[in-house]
Amino acid sequence: MGKANSKNVSTTLHHCTLWKTNRSPSCRNVMMALDAMNISLTEVDVNMDKAEHRESELTTMNPKQSLPILKDRNLILCDSHAINTYIASRYCRSDYTLPEDPAGRAIVDQLLHFNSGVLQPNYRAACHPIFYENCQFVAPQFVKEIEHSYQDLENMLVGRAWFSGSRYTLGDIAIASSVSTLNVVVPIDVKR
Repeated sequence: MGKANSKNVSTTLHHCTLWKTNRSPSCRNVMMALDAMNISLTEVDVNMDKAEHRESELTTMNPKQSLPILKDRNLILCDSHAINTYIASRYCRSDYTLPEDPAGRAIVDQLLHFNSGVLQPNYRAACHPIFYENCQFVAPQFVKEIEHSYQDLENMLVGRAWFSGSRYTLGDIAIASSVSTLNVVVPIDVKR
């Protein structure tokens, strides 16, 4: 097989630890980005149902009691977007997941802001009552907001292979992680 079909050499960050839970779109965002960058690190699964995210070791690192948490030596980051852009900037040898040119980087930043400002709040608003208030359904106003977000995403994709353009970036990965979960909560209507 030629270079085009060979896998890139993996980078293992022995000094980095990621605390995560697989059910979290934000944690999956980091795991998907690490996969795309072919980077591995120490992963610690946290059981949120047993309130392990509220144990003193984790609350000392992240008083918000949320996941993911990345520790790289003395640096602690507690936001999936910050974690991904940090790892890409510091350890990734490829420019395509996080472009260095200002225009490409601005597009990634725009997508990350859409994810953190629209998709993630929609997820939290729809799922919080189900997870913590014993609600059995997504409230109609949240269904409408999520469907509106789907339409925004559809409009953003017109004439593009990826939200970022011709290649996927950290922005596309963040959106994919959120939409994959939103689709479970409010299924995407493929006819629309």
